[in-house]
Amino acid sequence: MDSRLVFVAPTCTCCAEPTLLAPRDDLPGGLAVCRTTGQLYRPQGTGYVPTAMPDLRPPARPAESVQIDLSRSGYA
Repeated sequence: MDSRLVFVAPTCTCCAEPTLLAPRDDLPGGLAVCRTTGQLYRPQGTGYVPTAMPDLRPPARPAESVQIDLSRSGYA
């Protein structure tokens, strides 16, 4: 049984001469970027495909509200 592993470094598809992709640990989803053009790539299957910048905004939370009874004499 042959147990050799072959490591293939991910390369871009946006340049005439493919360059190595740089992993972006600050972005979600294991994204990588082309060092020359800045094109983002996401992992798919055994390779990487071009992608757009993901939405980095936090999910919207409903505004907190407090009810105040203005009929009380302390508010007058």
